[in-house]
Amino acid sequence: MLRGLEVLEAFSPERAMLGNAEISAATGLPKPTVSRLTRALVEAGYLEYEPIRGKYQLRPRVLTLGFSVLSNMKVLPIAHEQLQRLATASGCAVSLAWPDLPHMIYLDRCIGEALPYFFSVGSAIDMARTATGRAYLASLDPKALESMLAKLAPYYPDDWQPLRDAIMLAVSEVNERGFCLVDTTWRQNIRGVAAPLVSRDGRTRMSINCVTPTFAMDQETLVGKWGPLLANTAQALSMYL
Repeated sequence: MLRGLEVLEAFSPERAMLGNAEISAATGLPKPTVSRLTRALVEAGYLEYEPIRGKYQLRPRVLTLGFSVLSNMKVLPIAHEQLQRLATASGCAVSLAWPDLPHMIYLDRCIGEALPYFFSVGSAIDMARTATGRAYLASLDPKALESMLAKLAPYYPDDWQPLRDAIMLAVSEVNERGFCLVDTTWRQNIRGVAAPLVSRDGRTRMSINCVTPTFAMDQETLVGKWGPLLANTAQALSMYL
């Protein structure tokens, strides 16, 4: 079962169609194992085989794996209304994300006028490099944060120390004002702020972001006006986790 999930996770918007050799390279699984798993996943309705290209693509049934999780998150319908209101007012893309080391996964996304197309629900973004991920990391207690940083470090062998320093700066920002900023260092011409959501018992932790092109909003406005509103929204939504 776990290996079957590894096969499904090899697919992404950038890799919508994959052959057995590509899946093997992406997962590290032996080619005979991949061939057996893809046949089983086709029979189960999770993959579709395209004979002309000799490749596989995901089928809609894959969505059922996530819908059962999403349907149990009572925060989502409440969050969507508030996030869309913020997106409409600011023009930014405003999203809710869930941690999945070493990524953050978008659970909801509301579009604004300035950034109508920027990832989609289910997309994975970098935990260590984005404001979204750093806001989540900032929500952890010191011991849990150090443990998470130790798990992240192997993913960034070439630039971990400056990246760790940037994460710790974001932690300080969240502690000081409730949100953190990443300005053009993750994606050129993109800046964003993010704030953590934490359930009352501390077991559930997410983050929300507000992202804009640099040409649409200067840093002063994003940080001075929309950052505090985002932090207030995160605090209000935390009670529903």
